[in-house]
Amino acid sequence: MNYRIDLAVLEEKENYARFGLTLHNLSDLDLHDWAIHLSFRRYIQPESLTQGRIEQVGGYCVIQPPQDNCLLANHHYYVEFGCQTSPFQLLSDGFDDAFIQTKIDNEITNVEVTVTPIALASSYKQRSSTPVAAANFEGVIPNPQSQQPQQGHFNLTQNIVFQSHSSQANSALTWLAEEFSLVLDNTIKMSSQGNVCFVITPNLADGAYKLEVQEKQILLEANSTSGFMHASASLLQLVSHQIDNQSTELPCVLIQDKPRFNHRGMMLDCARHFHSVATVKRLINQLAQFKFNVFHWHLTDDEGWRIEIKAFPELTNIGAWRGLDTPIEPQYSNLTGTHGGFYSQDEIRDIIKYAAERNIIVIPEIDIPGHCRAAIKSLPDLLVDPDDESEYRSIQYYTDNVLSPGLEGTYTFLDTVLEEIAHLFPAPYIHIGADEVPDGVWKKSPKCQALMQEHGYQDEKELQGHLLRHAEDKLKSLGKRMLGWEEVQHGDKVSKDTIVYSWHSEKAGLYCARNGYDVVLQPAQYTYFDIVQDYSSEEFGVNWAGVVPLEKSYGYEPLSELDPEDPVRQRIFGIQCGLWCEIIDNQDRIDYMVFPRLLAIAEACWTEKQHRDWDDFLSRLYGHLPTLTRQGVNFRPLK
Repeated sequence: MNYRIDLAVLEEKENYARFGLTLHNLSDLDLHDWAIHLSFRRYIQPESLTQGRIEQVGGYCVIQPPQDNCLLANHHYYVEFGCQTSPFQLLSDGFDDAFIQTKIDNEITNVEVTVTPIALASSYKQRSSTPVAAANFEGVIPNPQSQQPQQGHFNLTQNIVFQSHSSQANSALTWLAEEFSLVLDNTIKMSSQGNVCFVITPNLADGAYKLEVQEKQILLEANSTSGFMHASASLLQLVSHQIDNQSTELPCVLIQDKPRFNHRGMMLDCARHFHSVATVKRLINQLAQFKFNVFHWHLTDDEGWRIEIKAFPELTNIGAWRGLDTPIEPQYSNLTGTHGGFYSQDEIRDIIKYAAERNIIVIPEIDIPGHCRAAIKSLPDLLVDPDDESEYRSIQYYTDNVLSPGLEGTYTFLDTVLEEIAHLFPAPYIHIGADEVPDGVWKKSPKCQALMQEHGYQDEKELQGHLLRHAEDKLKSLGKRMLGWEEVQHGDKVSKDTIVYSWHSEKAGLYCARNGYDVVLQPAQYTYFDIVQDYSSEEFGVNWAGVVPLEKSYGYEPLSELDPEDPVRQRIFGIQCGLWCEIIDNQDRIDYMVFPRLLAIAEACWTEKQHRDWDDFLSRLYGHLPTLTRQGVNFRPLK
């Protein structure tokens, strides 16, 4: 170890912290013409540096020491700086990555540096704990509306023969056969006389099912493709629990069940860090096992454009990659390498087909007008207004990441992209983002100010509404319904046909519902899986929305404060959870953050309040852990 960086919290107030950074030169050589390159997810106030100067783009910071500074061998460089931030309580709040750039033999060279854990001034004092419970190997997650044990057992060592006379069961049958092949040693066959029978029952509602395990046969009854999929998911769990616990006797049972909410979704952010097709499919298959029916795919953001657009190859040639030698600077992890990737339209069609076979629709998100830096960097001739001198800083510390409603190129870009997206994705919905547009945008843009004057707008937020209304009208012409985060209503221009996803809180969602919008509830305080799961400084994740242990996720009871007869309930389109991936860059981290909280939210989405109980859930969860282990899921241990 030749170089080491230490970071310590020196002072903390409610919304301010001061830090000390020490760079140690532990080598035998003096360091000349050098600078520190850091990934830090806070904005460092330039005037706060006690020596040197800083340049920062997003979370990518370059600290230059005073001119002609030479860091002698076995000496150190020390600088203090301040950030407007809440107190640090997590080790993961420190530097994500760092390196030293210097000149060696007149050539610019990047030198590795060891980053030690941040020295915190304060840390969490309490810890959460998950009680140990007796494992229930006969339970299902999410809990069915009715589950009645019966006498006898079905022998799982016999040959399994599927029987079906309905095309509505085809996808569920195929999926269940594939999953059974991973669990059972015996052969799975198809015949007109089977012992696993898919049966149409006309009086069952869409999504509802009946599952009856008898001694000689298993009946899966439904009246919809989704119902057969839900029945198959329950049966798969029951069988997996027995096999994973070295039993070949499946207890007889009668389950009658239906979903609580129509929309039961999960969002995955693939823009901040790119995740492979295999990773996406793996998650979709896991969602199917717990009766989710929506995969919300966050495909574009400031740090990456992940979807092939035939009309604009620059979006992926340029916008899908970030690094030191690319137009998009490095962010988050791996500063010295090039990070990126994108999904071709053929890969996306394959994923959509894969999801559809599991009763899951794929909803793409193309985030506008904020979070657009990757697109703007890719298409500057179309999306950059050279006359715009507006000053702003986004919540992720960018000063150039918002589309201009005053540029003709913005509408050309938007129409072209939405046409390709609408053609590619069969889902009736497209998510348009619309969140986190910073104050200050468009104020010093002659074109935007002229547009405001033309339409009599009094506030720049109306320009956001103007652009979003254009997107909504375009999507309507393409046969799609627009979705957006709760800021989509800013400027009061979109119609009540737009579905609002509330993320600040459930209260914000209910406000939108009372104003006539259909709403998907996704309150960060319960459903965001990037949030830490415990009150330990060593816990991985972020904590801007607090701490979300498993019990808190499970305790989310949607609409708990509403009267059962309140008509606003009819406006609740569904429930969703999500994983933002600023610091989630590999499969193990995905698993650790998602599991087992995904199972808790699955029950909030599916199971009526009277059938939900924390202690009972824990028993069923402990019964399911061997299955997760067999599947290779790196879930967060219960402790």
